[in-house]
Amino acid sequence: MKITFLTPALVAILGLAFASAPITAQAQSSTNSSSSTAPAPAKDKKTKPTPYTGTITAIDASSVTVAGTKKTLTLAITPATTYKKDKEAATLSDFAVGDAVTGSYTTDDSGALTAHSIHKKTAKPAASSTPAPAAAN
Repeated sequence: MKITFLTPALVAILGLAFASAPITAQAQSSTNSSSSTAPAPAKDKKTKPTPYTGTITAIDASSVTVAGTKKTLTLAITPATTYKKDKEAATLSDFAVGDAVTGSYTTDDSGALTAHSIHKKTAKPAASSTPAPAAAN
């Protein structure tokens, strides 16, 4: 009789031990997973450049001011700023007040604007409206 009473008690004890094991494992894994899913520190995210179009109203070695139809932008010039004139590489000295320009800029976390690129097209010479002289026969 003792054996029949001990067998169900032993099964019950083992059942409780096995039943509580997944709960303990879940508690441990949820504690670990919450710390592993914490957001990573913010990295330097690359911001997508914003396009602009306008006319240069001021320019110097450290900044350029471009007046557009809706607003005026003062853009910082850095060594990473690229310049193009008629789709060819150019330098800052190729640009002057009054030039019509396009390009792009980025905005940092503090709101500062930095010129990513500055492009201009020079006016092509107008085609002559006078006909070429006829060849003499």
